[in-house]
Amino acid sequence: MRVARLDRRSPRSDNRAVPVADLPSGMQIFHESFGDSTDPTVLLMHGLGSQLLVWEEGLCRLLADEGFHIIRYDHRDSGLSTIFGLAGPPGGRPYDLFDMATDAVDLLDHLEIADAHVVGFSLGGMVAQTFAVAHPNRCRSLVSMGSSTGNPEFGRPDGAVVAAMLAASPTDPVEAVEKELADRRLWASIWHDDEHARTVFAGYRKRSIQPRHAFERQWAAATSLGNREALLATIEVPTRVVHGSVDTLITASAGERTAVVVPGAEFVLLEGWGHDMAPGAWPVLVPAIVGHCHAVDLNGGPVVATT
Repeated sequence: MRVARLDRRSPRSDNRAVPVADLPSGMQIFHESFGDSTDPTVLLMHGLGSQLLVWEEGLCRLLADEGFHIIRYDHRDSGLSTIFGLAGPPGGRPYDLFDMATDAVDLLDHLEIADAHVVGFSLGGMVAQTFAVAHPNRCRSLVSMGSSTGNPEFGRPDGAVVAAMLAASPTDPVEAVEKELADRRLWASIWHDDEHARTVFAGYRKRSIQPRHAFERQWAAATSLGNREALLATIEVPTRVVHGSVDTLITASAGERTAVVVPGAEFVLLEGWGHDMAPGAWPVLVPAIVGHCHAVDLNGGPVVATT
């Protein structure tokens, strides 16, 4: 087992201690928090090949300003959390979405947090859905964003988009950033800005470069359970499904299908949002998240987000 050898101290987080959780499984999970720890917790999960930086500090603070304790963290095989070597986890057993959801529960245990609003984007949405399935008593509510049920009939991107996502990143750092930028343009929001995105991608590489074998393990975890609709049909926690109208990586039919499968789920389509977290989208993303969380905390029904 290998852990990225980078400086894990962060001046941005509201944590006072070095934010690494040593979990019972042996995982080390890097996390950061924002806001008042006595407020209801919102746990943010990032997507495939990404890291907690996708939930930018500015976005986290906007969410915290709405009266929430925000936690963002790196999944296993991402960022500054445990990144396995080429051989994978000890014992050779591939991990799946249930293992990744257990990491999140163990992180809450480490932080002595009883439950959280679980908000996941893309792969993070799949982990969040699985969290709600396996640990409903720890899931205050679910917000699944830009994600799917695993049913291949819904949300399918075209071949060029899939090829771009799965293509290996160049070894040259400048070329790697430009590759990420070219990919982003394929599924970006209307608020996409090249220079901002380039800065974000450069920040990813400066912080932690995900090895190809780690990316492939996460991809395998996302797909290994196949069509998860039977599992998602057992979800009992209040659920909001959020998707972008111009998302070409996981198209909006996947979000619509998720809301059909999860009992009582509400579907919110955000016009102009793609498969990114561009700052221009924050004014619509924040209400889509916090409106649901506030409604649940007030013991009322989900409030329809407006764009």
